Amino acid sequence: MQNLTPGAKRPHIRRLLQKLTIVLVIFVICALAIVTAVHRYSIRLIDTSQKELLPAIHDHQRAALNLERLERMGDLVAYGGSLTLIRKNALAAQVLAFQPSFGFNQNTQKTVRAAFELIREIRRTRQPLLSSRAERLSSIEHENLIQLEQTLQTRWDKYKQELFELQNKIISDATALQTKNMTLITATNNQMLMVAACSISMLLLVVFIIGYNLYKHLITPVTEASQALTVLEQQTEYTPLKEARYQELHNIRNTVNSLNGTMKKLHEMATRDALTGCINRGYFMERAQQILTVAHRTKSPMAIVMLDVDHFKRVNDQYGHAMGDDTLKFAVKWISSLLPNGSFIGRMGGEEFAMIFPGYGLEDAVEVSDKIRSEIEQNSINSGTIPAITVSLGVDIVRHATDEVDKLLSQADKALYQAKAGGRNQVVSYQPPVFISDESQ
Repeated sequence: MQNLTPGAKRPHIRRLLQKLTIVLVIFVICALAIVTAVHRYSIRLIDTSQKELLPAIHDHQRAALNLERLERMGDLVAYGGSLTLIRKNALAAQVLAFQPSFGFNQNTQKTVRAAFELIREIRRTRQPLLSSRAERLSSIEHENLIQLEQTLQTRWDKYKQELFELQNKIISDATALQTKNMTLITATNNQMLMVAACSISMLLLVVFIIGYNLYKHLITPVTEASQALTVLEQQTEYTPLKEARYQELHNIRNTVNSLNGTMKKLHEMATRDALTGCINRGYFMERAQQILTVAHRTKSPMAIVMLDVDHFKRVNDQYGHAMGDDTLKFAVKWISSLLPNGSFIGRMGGEEFAMIFPGYGLEDAVEVSDKIRSEIEQNSINSGTIPAITVSLGVDIVRHATDEVDKLLSQADKALYQAKAGGRNQVVSYQPPVFISDESQ
C-alpha cells in the first residue's frame, strides 16, 4: 500500500470500487471476445465437416459398397448358368457403373466403367452359348465361343482382383476422412475446453484481485477498527490503528484513536488521584479484591498496609496547603519507587494511603514497610524542598479463606492506630485477639 503522509489527500472508497468494476468489465469484454472468436472458428470447422468431409465419407462408403455389388454381378454374369440371370445382372451392372457415387474420383470412374464393359462383353459372349441358338452353332463356332468365354472369365478374375484392391483403397480413404473428421471435432472440443479453462482461470484471477483489494483496503481496516473498539470496551492494552488508504476508513481510524485517548483520560480521571498520581480509593478497592481472589484461589500469601503521614495537619498549618500537597507527592514518589513488583499504592483520603503486597507474608511485609518508613524519613530531611516528615504504618495479612478487603483494611488501620498511639514513625503488625476458653481460666 502506498504510504501517505498525515496531511495527504486520500482517495475515497468509491475509487476502489470503480477500479474493481473496471477490472470486472474488462474481464467480461475479453472473455466474450475470446468466446465469440472461438465460437466462430468452431462453426467454420463444423461447416467444413458437414459440407465437405461427411459427404465425401458417404460417397466413399457408397462407392465401396457398389464395388462389392459390382463384383457379385460380374461373377453372376461370368459364371451364371441362366440367361435370364445374366441379362438381369448385366443390366444392373450397367446402372451401377454409371452411379454418381463413383464421380468423386475419375480413375475410379474409369475403372468401374471398364469393368462394366468387360461384363457386357462377357454377356455377349455367353449369351449365344446359353440361348436356343446354341444348337444351330457349328462345332468350330461353339469351340471358339467356349475359348473366348474362358479367356474373358480369366480376364474378369484378374479384373475382379483389381476391383477388390480399389475397394480396399476407397475404404482406406473413407477411414482417413473419418479420422480427419474426428480430428476436427476433437480439435473443436479441445478449443472449447481450452477457452473454458482460460475463462475460469481469468475469472479466478479477477476474483482474487477483487477479493485481495477488498480484503486489504476495506475488510482488514474495518476488522481492525472493530477489534480496537472491543479492546476499548474491555479496557485492555490498545494498539493505535495504522494509516488507512481511503478517506472514509482514515476517518474511522482517527475517530477510534481519538476515542482511545478520550477513554484513557476518562479512565485516569476515574481511577487516579489528581494530586499524587496514585490510584484512588475506588480503584484500589477493585484491584485489591482481584488480588485477594487470586490469593484465595491459589492459597498464596498477601499483605495489606495502611500508611499515614505523621503530623500532616501541622505541615499544612505551618507551611500552607501547597507545601502539604508537595509533601504528599514526595511521599508517594518514594513509596512507589520502593514497592515490590506487583505491588501498588492507593490514596484512601487525606494523608492516608494503602498498599497491597501480593505473595508477601507478615515478616516480609513488615520489612518492606519499615524500609519505606526509613527512606521517607531520611530523604525528607535531605530534600531541601519539604519539611522533615515521618510516617506510621499498620500491616495485616490474609489468614483465612473468608477474609475480605474491608476486613483486612480495618485490621491494618487498627495496627496503624497502635503505631500512632505508640509514638508514630514505626511499623506495627496487626495481632488477632486471643480468646481464652472458660476451662483455661
